[in-house]
Formats: sequence, structure tokens, C-alpha cells
Amino acid sequence: MTLRTAGPADAASLYRLMCGLADNQGEAAYLAATPAGLADALAAEPPAFGCLLAERDGRDVGYLTWVRCYGIWRGADYLNLDDLFVDESVRGLGAGAALMRRFGQVAAGQGLAARWEVKSDNLDARRFYARLGAEQEDKTIVRWSVAAMRSSD
Repeated sequence: MTLRTAGPADAASLYRLMCGLADNQGEAAYLAATPAGLADALAAEPPAFGCLLAERDGRDVGYLTWVRCYGIWRGADYLNLDDLFVDESVRGLGAGAALMRRFGQVAAGQGLAARWEVKSDNLDARRFYARLGAEQEDKTIVRWSVAAMRSSD
């Protein structure tokens, strides 16, 4: 298993993995990203998001993405982990842990804490994060679409 930072040329592979995550979570209908949009975001200076890819036998099998955010309560920037996904064909081989360790190195190397969300009923993921030493709290995620905001006037 090797890890590398994704660039614009990896957009199609990243998109394929994102589709795998969306299917896995039953949220394929909500995936609006496109390979072209991902390539543009990765080509921006600085890139719009960070991305690590896990590769095995010449094939991308997992990814981890994040964005840098400012936390008003914290009074400092942090890295917000957006997605972590490992293809089912290689789960249990350490790709997820390797991606998380590298992400931790990136964040700690910048002196930044990390934060992310996990569905409360995703017990496997919650156990995985607990083994890494991550603290967990329950919250409800609220989303307000542009259409809903416009119709609330």
C-alpha cells in the first residue's frame, strides 16, 4: 500500500472512489461533484482541498479529503476531514489507518487540530476512530439548501 497526495490528474480516480462512498452510504443522489470540477479544485493555487490517495497494485483503493477551516470558538484554523473511504476489496489491510496517520501528520505538522463528522449509527467507523484516540460527541447535522432558503422568504 502506498500513499500519495492527489493532483488534478487524479480527479477521475478520486471521483470513482467518491461514487463508491456515495453508493456505500446510500447517498449517490447527493453527489454533485464532477471529475472536471475536482480537477479544477485540485489545480487551484492553493488547492481548494487536500486529498490523499491509497494505492495498491497500481490501483487507487482509498482516499481521504480535507479542507482548512477557521473555528471561531477555537480561535484558530483546523483541518476538517471531509471523506475517508476505502474500497471494500481492501478493507482490513490497513489503508484507512495509513490514510488517517498521514492526515494526522499533515495536520500536526501545521500545528492544527482535526475535526470530522461520522454518522451516529456507523459503529464500525466510530470504533475505528476511537482506536486512533479521537474523541467523539453526538450532534445532529443540519443542512439548508439554497432552494429551501429561497422558499423560506
